[in-house]
Amino acid sequence: MLPTISSALQQANAVQLTDPLDDTGARRPHGSEPIKKLGKMALEQARPLAERFIHFVNKTGSPYHSVQAIKEILTAAGFEELQERTSWKMTRGGKYLVTRNDSCIAAIVVGENFTKESHGGFCVTATHSDSPCLRLRPRAFAEKEGYHMGSVECYGGGLWHTWLDRGLGMAGKVVLRKENKVIERLLRFERPLFYVPNLAIHLQTAEEIGAFKINKENHLQPVLCSAIADQLGTASSNSDDSPKTAEQRLPPALARLVGKTLGMPDAALLDWDFCLMDATPSRISGIYEEFIESPRLDNLASTFAAFEALVDASSGKECDQQCAGREDILMAVAFDHEEIGSQSLSGANSSLLETWMQRCLRALDCESDFFEILAKSFLGVVIKENANQNYASNASTMAFVRLIANEANVPVQDFVVRNDSRCGGTVGAMLSARLGVRTVDIGIPQWAMHSCREICGVTDLMYLQKLLKHPRREAAPAAKVAML
Repeated sequence: MLPTISSALQQANAVQLTDPLDDTGARRPHGSEPIKKLGKMALEQARPLAERFIHFVNKTGSPYHSVQAIKEILTAAGFEELQERTSWKMTRGGKYLVTRNDSCIAAIVVGENFTKESHGGFCVTATHSDSPCLRLRPRAFAEKEGYHMGSVECYGGGLWHTWLDRGLGMAGKVVLRKENKVIERLLRFERPLFYVPNLAIHLQTAEEIGAFKINKENHLQPVLCSAIADQLGTASSNSDDSPKTAEQRLPPALARLVGKTLGMPDAALLDWDFCLMDATPSRISGIYEEFIESPRLDNLASTFAAFEALVDASSGKECDQQCAGREDILMAVAFDHEEIGSQSLSGANSSLLETWMQRCLRALDCESDFFEILAKSFLGVVIKENANQNYASNASTMAFVRLIANEANVPVQDFVVRNDSRCGGTVGAMLSARLGVRTVDIGIPQWAMHSCREICGVTDLMYLQKLLKHPRREAAPAAKVAML
């Protein structure tokens, strides 16, 4: 289970928590050459994966675009797409993908030797495709003080003050009707379209500045354009570019932009699901380029690492040497709506994962063994534990991860919430309770979680992917036996 957490960032590879000793037993400063060399090597090794992640996240902006970007990775790696509306045909050794609502996706790798008798089970890595954001309402047009505004609502528990004073792009899905056919299209506008301005300093007293709290309804409605600029733009453009709507629910300028981008002026715009997003691209930052600065790190960092790990563990020469005769079914799943409780057809608090597992077994003629196989399954850096079961980890599953991490040379930390601080939750606890599957919650630390822009470590992403890939290679028999 891989949601990221908000603890302070610690680069375990570059900084040791205790002072190291030299050959004489004296304490060495942290800036000693061996530690510098270790940190530099790790950064160099982690750089290619970090750059691929940045390329990935710069194509996203909505759960639909996240799933589309994951699907591109899987398709390029030879995964075959299955459709929920048709029967599934699967073979041992096969690689498959399936989506629901265009916002949830699973990758499935069937072990060559998967059978009930082989003690095989499911090994699932679960993440989520959504992030806190501002979403356009069904009636998204507002006009105030001579400006055309977008009307938005807050999705999830964001740090909403961080959305002020930055250019906001937009990504999502539109639904149209053309020639009596309903058509769905994904759209992404990476350039800044919206802006939520702060109040100028001379219009506030020091007391007002200190006491200011964001009112989500009054303070977060973004400016799109001035009314006069829109009039001038209408006069100089072809009004036929705007798709037909029964009523003006989108700002006129935005409706024209949608129609022009789609190239479908005759289509009737029925509805949309648009997320606003930080228009500044993700990037590697810091004087030593040790940080990734990006929107949507929660949870796309874990999502990217999970699917990359599954691809690496199921293809290539390295896999052929280490994974021959695999007995498990490997899955990576990115659910939607985690930020708002997961209670939806594409969320983790639904029958989705259970249904997909059963369909896999039916296609492999093992459906009658579902519950027996489930008992052998595992949902599987920072190990997150909570005595009140907000996280799904327990002593057995945490020990399993520690053994795997030790064999993979991946440093780990433990994360426990203070007694006087509220604890977050993940999809892990609900999946574990629903399926009765052993689960551990893990992730990488980050700064400013749920901000419009978050930060994590370059090497942390590499370590997470390395950890997730390692058990996929059946390289930890001792750990696996300990879990049976």
